[in-house]
Amino acid sequence: MMTMLPDNLVEEILSRVPATCLKRLRSTCKLWNGIFNDRRFAKNHFDKAPKQYMVLKLTEEYRLCSFRGELGLIDPLCSAQFRISHAFHCDGLLLCTSESYNRIVVWNPCTGQTKWITDPTDRVMYWVTYTLRRCYQENNYSYKLLRHVPCYEKLIFEICEINSDLCWRIPHDVTPDCLLQVPHYSVYLKGKTYWCASDSKEFDACMHLLSFDYTTERFGRLCLPGPYCRLHTVSLSVVREEKLSVLLRPHDRLGNEIEIWISSSIDDSKAVSWSKIFALDDPRLGYCTRTSFLVDDEKKIATCRERWIRSPDNTKAKPYYVLQYIVGEDNEVTLLDFGASSHLHSQLLFNYVPSLVHIQ
Repeated sequence: MMTMLPDNLVEEILSRVPATCLKRLRSTCKLWNGIFNDRRFAKNHFDKAPKQYMVLKLTEEYRLCSFRGELGLIDPLCSAQFRISHAFHCDGLLLCTSESYNRIVVWNPCTGQTKWITDPTDRVMYWVTYTLRRCYQENNYSYKLLRHVPCYEKLIFEICEINSDLCWRIPHDVTPDCLLQVPHYSVYLKGKTYWCASDSKEFDACMHLLSFDYTTERFGRLCLPGPYCRLHTVSLSVVREEKLSVLLRPHDRLGNEIEIWISSSIDDSKAVSWSKIFALDDPRLGYCTRTSFLVDDEKKIATCRERWIRSPDNTKAKPYYVLQYIVGEDNEVTLLDFGASSHLHSQLLFNYVPSLVHIQ
C-alpha cells in the first residue's frame, strides 16, 4: 500500500517514525533506502520524529552500553577495538575520544557512519577535550568541532568545520579569563556547550558555568544557583533537551551533602532561574571525584553514578570504586551498585537520542 502513495507523502510518514525503527526498514526497498540516505530527509526526520531516549554508560571494556546491549567500534587504521575513554553527544552523533592514541571519531551508531580524525600533535589525549555542534548555512548544514587544549593558567580553544580540511583556528570571540573545572566534562543544549569553570585555580575559587555558541562563536557566562559559589564539585546534566541541571557539593559541607538544581527552559531572550529539586544528606554518599547524573523532573527521580577514590571501608583503593544510586521523592536514596573499576571515566552516564543525521 505504501508504494501506491506519492513520494512526498511517504517521506512525510517516514519522517515521523523513530530512528531505531527506520534502521530496521533500510532493506525493505531501494526507494526507502534512498530516502534514508538523503540529507534533507534526515534533517526533517530529526525535527519531526519522536525522541527515543537511551541511557548509555561506559563499561570496563571501554565500550558504551545500554539496556539493549553494548556499542563497540573498530578502528580501521589498526583493525582493533577503539577504546572509548570519553564520549560527547549531539544530534544523535557520538564524539568519542581515546586515551590510547591521538585519534577521535564522530560516530552515528544508528546509521553506522563514521568520521575519523587524527590529532597531528603529540598531546596527551586525556587532557584534550572535544565538543561538537551542527551549524546551518543557507539551506545546508555542517558540524563544527571545538577543541580545548590544556595550557597552564589560561584557556585555549580551537575550532574547525568537520566537512572542511580540518583547518583548526581560534574562535572569533576573545577567550574568557577563567579555568575549566577538572575533569573538563561538558553538556550540549540548544546550540551551546556548557562547562563548569572558576575564576582562578585556587581550591575555593568562585565557580560558574561557561558557555560557547557555535553560530556566533562567542562565549558566555551563567551564574550557578544557591547562596554560595565556592563549591567542591559541580556536575552538569540536560533535562529533556530543554533545561540544565546541576549537582552541587558545597565546599564547606561534608562530602555526603548534595544539592540538585534544575533551570528554567533555556532561552536566550529570557533570564535563567533555578529551583532546587533535591537536597541530600546521606552518610553513605562519601567523598567522590566525579559524578554523572540524569534527572526526570516529571517523575521527580534522579539517577547518579559516581567515581570514588576510597573503598567502602574508607581505605585507599586501587582501582577506583563506582557507586550508582537513585534519588526519589522526599530525598530518599536507594543504592543500586557499588563495585571496583579501573576505568578513569567509569562514572560516565548520559541520555542519548538515536537519529539519522549525516556527519558530512
